[in-house]
Amino acid sequence: MFVDRLYYPVSTLGPGQRIALWTRGCSKHCSGCANPELWEAAADAYIENEKLADILLDLAARTGTHRLTVTGGDPLEQADDLAQVLATVRPAFDDILVYTGYILEGETAPRRGVSSSGAPPARSADDLSEDETPLRGAVSPRGSVSSGSFRLPDALDPLIDVVIDGPYVEALNDGICGLRGSANQRLIVRNPALEKLYHEEERKPRRVQNAVFDGRAISIGIHGRPA
Repeated sequence: MFVDRLYYPVSTLGPGQRIALWTRGCSKHCSGCANPELWEAAADAYIENEKLADILLDLAARTGTHRLTVTGGDPLEQADDLAQVLATVRPAFDDILVYTGYILEGETAPRRGVSSSGAPPARSADDLSEDETPLRGAVSPRGSVSSGSFRLPDALDPLIDVVIDGPYVEALNDGICGLRGSANQRLIVRNPALEKLYHEEERKPRRVQNAVFDGRAISIGIHGRPA
């Protein structure tokens, strides 16, 4: 699997203290992407699935954490590898969150603003005003999605508790939701045991963590729309 980094503790990409894994490789190239350096899956970023799983299990055991966030890049562009890794580490985690720029087929969760709290519903690309620019390459000027849907493979489907899906649309970055980058994206809680926890989390304001990793500064979290 092509991986850029692992980091612990992360408290800005899901509820609680978490291990976060950033994959490399994303063909969507969303305008305003927070991690464009992860678009290319460089050869030196490759790690054997078994070794990656062992590292995750060891980190979970040493830290006592049982929450994992997988982001990128786009993890679902390596769906088969991700399934192998998550199948191995599943016993150690009861909260696995995956971010993807695809729109998942077969998921019935509504596109939420803040669930049932009475907040305005999430906006779609059709809601863009004339002075806002939709996502280049994934959403057309009329808001129709082109080649952006994805169905989870059978091997991966039972291994993911929560998904945040949909392409990042910079014009829809409203700065409100603590878990989504833009209002068109969905929070899909697939594990009923986590429903309340996640809907409480998305009501919280955005936060970022600044850290130094491998000699470089990184900022972890959901960032606001650039001025």
